Amino acid sequence: MLILFSPNNIVLPDVYANLYRIQRHSNFSEWKLTKMAPLAFIIDGEDAQYVNTIINEIRRDDTVFASLCFVTESSIALDSQLLDGQLTEPSALQKKISDTEGLTKSFKNTEACITPQGRLIKYLWLRPDFIIQPQHEWKNARYYRYTLLEALNNDTGDSFGWLRKLAAARILEPVSLIDRQRECTHCRSAHLSFTDICPNCFEIDIALRPSLHCFTCGCVDAQDKFLHAGMLKCPKCNTHLRHIGSDYDRPLENYQCQSCNHTFSEGEIRVRCAVCEKSMKPDELVINEIQHWRLSDRGRVIAFRGEVFDLSSGFDQLDFISKELFIHDLDWMMVLSHRYKNINFSLFGIYFSNLTELVDEIGHARLLQVMESFAQRLRNLLRTPDLSTRTAENMLWLLLPNTDKQGLVGFHKRIEASMNQLVLESDQKLIYRFCSISSDQLSDQEDAELLLVRLSGELL
Repeated sequence: MLILFSPNNIVLPDVYANLYRIQRHSNFSEWKLTKMAPLAFIIDGEDAQYVNTIINEIRRDDTVFASLCFVTESSIALDSQLLDGQLTEPSALQKKISDTEGLTKSFKNTEACITPQGRLIKYLWLRPDFIIQPQHEWKNARYYRYTLLEALNNDTGDSFGWLRKLAAARILEPVSLIDRQRECTHCRSAHLSFTDICPNCFEIDIALRPSLHCFTCGCVDAQDKFLHAGMLKCPKCNTHLRHIGSDYDRPLENYQCQSCNHTFSEGEIRVRCAVCEKSMKPDELVINEIQHWRLSDRGRVIAFRGEVFDLSSGFDQLDFISKELFIHDLDWMMVLSHRYKNINFSLFGIYFSNLTELVDEIGHARLLQVMESFAQRLRNLLRTPDLSTRTAENMLWLLLPNTDKQGLVGFHKRIEASMNQLVLESDQKLIYRFCSISSDQLSDQEDAELLLVRLSGELL
């Protein structure tokens, strides 16, 4: 069934009526009384305000928030983030509905679906290529709005705050940076006023006042006080000033405060928020990066499993450092080894290729035990100066200082023996791969980031 919303008595062409049963309603409340779940909603697109009202009610509904919604006519005044586009021809509509039904069947419908996060995951899961985009709105305090996040979170709280939580939980991942704006420290408004003030008394009544500097007596005063009968004459020593650079020059202090008479070359900048009216310095403003977002791999795992298996919890005892810090230290070690030949190190990578499949075969709890056992063995092999990081859920890197090629061979044998035991614990199902390189094998043309990318390619 298709539900058609229209304030007028319009009907869809017969080609749609031949394929689907169509029910028309003038408003959302009228449809709610029927409790009929449609294959898709169709909204009369002649009135943009009417469309935006209906689509917002649909997206805020606990039952049909993720349903397909099309308009009969498209307009730039419509919120494209909440709509699935203009109504297409019947064959294309039928395919879209069929694809959505298939994705709905594969979605793990747990209680998480009733939470804002669950609703967002389902909405994005049913639209695999969907990109969350902000909208410009100058009336909004933040200047940008994520209307989809507002609708699915029922406008509770700050959508930017929720966005930060979703990114921290790795539910969403950034696609591209579209803007970088500075916001008020106190209320996060982007509506700011920048004002020059006197650096002495902090008043705003300052004026550009060209001045001259007499080399003979050192007098510095306003330019108009040097003007006498069409000539330049020092008001203090009466010297005729003919040549700039030899008789006089212009001082840098071209501004004067009308309140305290202080002269200066540049005023201080104060920022005043147009919303909360608080004042602050420019370097106190909060930088907010406005980005496009999409559902991450972790979000998709939650969608089809109903829960997420976080490999990192099995590696807690390894004390991973961040990828950025690991790359920084690796770069430093590479520079040292190139400069001083007696300094050496090795880089070791570990990749588990079938963790996702093992979750289905032996379960989350059992696989977590296996990973914890591996982490304990690995920790016993590592020394205090050794560093470790994780660039993916199933890819680990070890930086081994003062380990030459011969030492790397010994470490490889020890960790392989440990992994063989781990394979037995997983009933011969765990698949892993190693890669390693010592400092004497490195190229001068490679930095740490490029090295990790190249070795990752060998592991995958």
